[in-house]
Amino acid sequence: MPRPTPPPTRPSPPPTGEGPPVLVLTADPVLARHLLSVVAAVGLAPHDPVGDDDLRRSWRSASAVLVGRDRADQVNGLVLPPRPEVYVVGRDDDRVETYAWSTRLRAAVATLPSGAPDLAAALSGLADDAGRGVVVALTGGAGGVGTSTLAAALALTGARAGLRTLLVDTDPDGGGIDVLLGAEHLPGWRWSRFATARGHLGDVTAQLPHCDGVDVLAVDRGVRPELVLGPEQLAAVLGSAARENDLTVVDLPRHLDRAHDEVLRRAGRVLLLVRADVRGVAAADRAARSLATRCRVLEVVARTGPGRTLEPGLVADALDLPLAGSLPEDATVRPAAERGEPPGRSARSPLARLCGRLLDDPDGVAA
Repeated sequence: MPRPTPPPTRPSPPPTGEGPPVLVLTADPVLARHLLSVVAAVGLAPHDPVGDDDLRRSWRSASAVLVGRDRADQVNGLVLPPRPEVYVVGRDDDRVETYAWSTRLRAAVATLPSGAPDLAAALSGLADDAGRGVVVALTGGAGGVGTSTLAAALALTGARAGLRTLLVDTDPDGGGIDVLLGAEHLPGWRWSRFATARGHLGDVTAQLPHCDGVDVLAVDRGVRPELVLGPEQLAAVLGSAARENDLTVVDLPRHLDRAHDEVLRRAGRVLLLVRADVRGVAAADRAARSLATRCRVLEVVARTGPGRTLEPGLVADALDLPLAGSLPEDATVRPAAERGEPPGRSARSPLARLCGRLLDDPDGVAA
């Protein structure tokens, strides 16, 4: 079988300085000068929180957190929730003391000025993502909770709202999200065409199947997914998607490997679907604890219905996560799928109403 032709590449656009700021936490004037120089060089905006309350408010939403060694003890004492893109930073002559904080803060380490190029390289990917379209990812706390259905409906709702929308399937065992949209027979690229993708891609949406206003990137049937869905491919595709689309919806498998960290890092919001019963919460607990350290914003969507007796708020409280919404059982979804109708087509359905609320949420996918 011939190797797939790689998609076209183009240079990275210059950083815009838009998007969530970088928290810079240090009272050391020398260290602050180095850190501000690095942040400015990659085109991001710094923010120095005023007091502990400001730090708590901005902790989750910041694109990255740079904790000076002089502030490490204070940050550790606040017992803030785990998050990605945290760096503990010290001077070169404080290397041993700086590295001692790495495990306690669950942070990467940089010492300056010698480590400035490495820190700049780590932050430059965030600068490239800043000011672009929104990426929202969905995964299930257990099998059969309707993650792919909600992902497809959310993409269709976004398209109906006038957003340029891409739906990305990263679940090789999910049966193909293109089937949910009735797009499995439409011509266009699938994941195998991105097997050699690296770096920055051009606008590839014109090459993808297009259905009901949504561009769809689905997993090929009969192709070994580990040959395609690697971190380089996911990074390249999602980087392009965020530049070219207003909304990118990613359907994640229940069991995530390290390649999916690229999705979690870039997602502005990750939704975890959880059955609203004791077994559903227990099944989702392990996933929630793993995801909380790997993404910026993790929220629960409670799957209610017959036999699922827990209130949605109790489900979210049990997992110590915010509640994004609840999705009741909808008896019309399965028959509609059998007829080849995309999910959430009826604006009055519970599924469509939930998607509308998610899109209207000022702190959510439309932010």
